[in-house]
Amino acid sequence: MVDRSKIPFITEIPAEEEAEFNKLIKSHRKKYIRSSQEIVEKVFSETPDFTKGIKNKKISSSIEELRELVWNEYLKDEVQFNIVLMQDLHETLKTPKHILDTLLDKEITKLPEKELLKEVRSLCGEYAGRVFPYIYKISLSSTNSRRSRAGKTFESIIYKTYEVLGYEYDSQSKVGRKTFTELGLGKKVDSILPNIDCYEKRRNKTIIGTMKTTLRERWQEVAEEIERTKIPEIHLLTIDEEISKSKAQEMANHNIIIVAYDWVANSESLSSMKNIISFEEYLFEEIPSILKFWEEK
Repeated sequence: MVDRSKIPFITEIPAEEEAEFNKLIKSHRKKYIRSSQEIVEKVFSETPDFTKGIKNKKISSSIEELRELVWNEYLKDEVQFNIVLMQDLHETLKTPKHILDTLLDKEITKLPEKELLKEVRSLCGEYAGRVFPYIYKISLSSTNSRRSRAGKTFESIIYKTYEVLGYEYDSQSKVGRKTFTELGLGKKVDSILPNIDCYEKRRNKTIIGTMKTTLRERWQEVAEEIERTKIPEIHLLTIDEEISKSKAQEMANHNIIIVAYDWVANSESLSSMKNIISFEEYLFEEIPSILKFWEEK
């Protein structure tokens, strides 16, 4: 029998292991979890119907379905990340190693099947409970990652859509934040169509875009960016389906054009708002009109 008095009782990760554990989480996340862009590319390559749908102007439904597929792929990566990380706790950190080594009874394999299963269940529960501070830290890391991942997934889908339609664009992820900062633009501006050169020549003939999965009160950050940079207007792309008419009007007052799902933009409550357009209208009317201006130049 295991002498449980030899097992350390911990309520937090020992200070001497904290930095090493953070490093382990970071390296495993980089190794086992693909970027949003990588997953989006994979989904498009495996499902040609998305490219067809986009070219056939089925944008809103494509974006909705793509988000779900890309998110499910991310969750698969997260499972693999958790498995390997929990395995490597024993290999890398001395406290989890000591706990597991103490719990393991070398005689366990000699037990009859039913007793063996019972012992394995007990061992798994005991180990998970005793290393819970490590599990909690992993959970916090995953929660933070999921928050940023939702936005990055949406961005990657939009940029891939631009590429499918052959639209030139410059984004912070593409050219670097420093380039945008030099233009006087903050991190709230995600992209410029057709490009930065056009923006410098005539900013009112470019599309300045930002993306937010939900609006809540965060749209006010966009309003502040317009005021600070003196840009004429900004297109705010969102997948938020809970947009009130009063909020839409507030954004209109700040020269914010909301780009939303077709069924949101054309809903009974919002269809009269001139500053709300669908992804379809944005991609097949607004952007082409801007690109045409530069082509004629």
